[in-house]
Amino acid sequence: MEEKTRHKLTLTNRELLEVNGVINVEKFTDEDILLETDEGMLNIKGENMHMKQLNLDAGMIVIEGIVKAMAYHEGLSSSSKRKGLLGRLLK
Repeated sequence: MEEKTRHKLTLTNRELLEVNGVINVEKFTDEDILLETDEGMLNIKGENMHMKQLNLDAGMIVIEGIVKAMAYHEGLSSSSKRKGLLGRLLK
């Protein structure tokens, strides 16, 4: 189980991206990907990106295409918004 929570990014020649620690795929287009990971929301921008492999049970995704940018964002997932609202209602 420890391997699932270990977050790791491997980018090869800006064309093959392997991400471990993936919880959910929030958005996936050929130019914009939003992943919920153990370390926060990861936004990936690029061109002609497609999913080569996805295994949410193992917490991993493999993406092929041209990667132009990657950035982490805090608190953007729909599940975290629901928890925030629920937390406010229960106070």
